[in-house]
Amino acid sequence: MSDLVRPCCLLLALLTFLATAGEAASSPALPPISAPEAIVVDGWTGGVLYQKSPDVMREPASTVKIMTALVVLRRRIPLNRLVTVSPLAASYGGSTAALSAGETMTVRNLLYGALLPSGNDAAVALAQAAAPNLGIFVSLMNVQARRLHLAHTHFLTPNGFDTWGQVSTARDLAVLARAAMSWRVFAQIVSTKFWTARSVDGRLHYWTNRNQLLWGNSAVNGVKTGTTAGAGACLVSSAQKSGKWIIEVNLGSSGFARFSDGAALLRYGFAVDSAPPSTR
Repeated sequence: MSDLVRPCCLLLALLTFLATAGEAASSPALPPISAPEAIVVDGWTGGVLYQKSPDVMREPASTVKIMTALVVLRRRIPLNRLVTVSPLAASYGGSTAALSAGETMTVRNLLYGALLPSGNDAAVALAQAAAPNLGIFVSLMNVQARRLHLAHTHFLTPNGFDTWGQVSTARDLAVLARAAMSWRVFAQIVSTKFWTARSVDGRLHYWTNRNQLLWGNSAVNGVKTGTTAGAGACLVSSAQKSGKWIIEVNLGSSGFARFSDGAALLRYGFAVDSAPPSTR
């Protein structure tokens, strides 16, 4: 190698190293999370910003209710339509909206009841109102899953009770959340902290959103929690600020850890998603 070429090569190598080092130094650290599966996506484009075993299938718990609500909305059922809660719907335990058999309320209130306190009873009441029976409603859920190309998702219940064969993934739930949040009614409901519902007979229900991130960050605007023995503690959350929209999903966590994981994932998403809104 000539004396002239050698310094040029060394200079080029040095500049390349400095550029790479500068880029690495400016990149945010990966989020320290305990959840075994997680994903962060740009809500506008669907682009993946972070992923951790995003295609591992597991029970989705009450995140299923995102699809339940989406199917009800896509069926164009009037939100002021009155629905009488059946004995079957009222019989469900776990997380409930405390509905009683024979109680009548609007579809809108049942959506709040399914999505805020994660009412298993409200989810079943909605399914029974939207289809002749639960089997047909679940079929509609799976049809919609195919439309959204949720390749690793299969539904068997409208409320997320652990059932063998009912599965989803972090990636699929992020796609589902993007689709559901495009509905203004859905987005409005899941961003609500408290809701008071009145039945036709005057009975009042006071519901609190289970998504604790709504209280810790004004940018957070949804979407759904879920917990069962098979699924563990799960969280799908969304946040918007400065023209950016980030969706995170973390599955199989425990207790409060899903919220600390969710907060860390959202922070990471905003840190790495630097594309201005005009480029989307």
